[in-house]
Amino acid sequence: MLPQLARSNPTALRGAARRGLPTAGALQKRNFYRPRPWDEDSTPLEHKFWTGKPAVPYEKFQIDMSKYNLKKILSARTADGDIAADMDLRDTQVLREHMDQVFTEIGAVHLINTQMTTGEEFNAVTKILMNHEDRDYEGGANLRMPIEKNVYDTGAPREANILYHHEMAYVDTSCKWVAFGALEATKDPMKGATFISENVGATDMLMDSKFGQKLVDKGCCYIRKLPDRKFFMDNSLDTSIVYNYWQTSTGTEDKDEAEAIMRSKGLEVEWQDSPVFGRYMVTKYFVDTFEYDPYNDRNTMYASIADDYTWFETWPGLKDLPHWERPLKL
Repeated sequence: MLPQLARSNPTALRGAARRGLPTAGALQKRNFYRPRPWDEDSTPLEHKFWTGKPAVPYEKFQIDMSKYNLKKILSARTADGDIAADMDLRDTQVLREHMDQVFTEIGAVHLINTQMTTGEEFNAVTKILMNHEDRDYEGGANLRMPIEKNVYDTGAPREANILYHHEMAYVDTSCKWVAFGALEATKDPMKGATFISENVGATDMLMDSKFGQKLVDKGCCYIRKLPDRKFFMDNSLDTSIVYNYWQTSTGTEDKDEAEAIMRSKGLEVEWQDSPVFGRYMVTKYFVDTFEYDPYNDRNTMYASIADDYTWFETWPGLKDLPHWERPLKL
């Protein structure tokens, strides 16, 4: 699946300005509701991922790859010897036109019957449509491990539910494209399924409430707490209560360099000492709740509860922490 996320936040803010929404700079001057942890209602939310019927009919966004000669299309090689699509082939051009048509109309492309068996093939096929540069997961909240080049695991235990969210919405520049693939899957398609949402409809439902208008007026603040990996390793501590370390999020062991990386992504950074988590990096990011969608020429919802402590309700270890000790808060 190749659902597009909204463009980077700077682009979105230009869209917000033309719609009369507050900019990120103005948001930092707003007063947010900040209750004491023990006064906050942390009742677990009930999530319903599937209604039994797709919001958009499958035939509108699925492409049956058995109708294409994928082996022929992926017959090229990069300078490094990696599998690549031959963009000069008419077969590849027809597939790209098909993918682009579906994507422009719906915002997602689901390739079925692909016969692909490796992440390398998967990565090559995504570039037929996206023609992207590989991106490091620098500044990411999750502890993802690369499986193959530009292919990462989910970074979550198998027991955990992954709530609806836009990728890396908590930093200044989010992904323009993201692709999901399953190298292995269960026979039951509903077990471990990846769901994507129809964001225009979700936005309309949200804006039918007073809460939606409050999000327009106030925006949101993402707070992340990243513990010290060295502290955990030196003391042989239980890592099940860790979502990600500041070292693995930034790709450096140097505290000052890590702080500079986070600040370059638009985050405020402070350090706290914890007897449980060691030297915490605490980041804050103030931003609009909505992003401008150029395909629909309107602002749509971009923030999500996935960036709050409710994200961890089904995560072993983290779900047992009091909500104020969990590593995310929105």
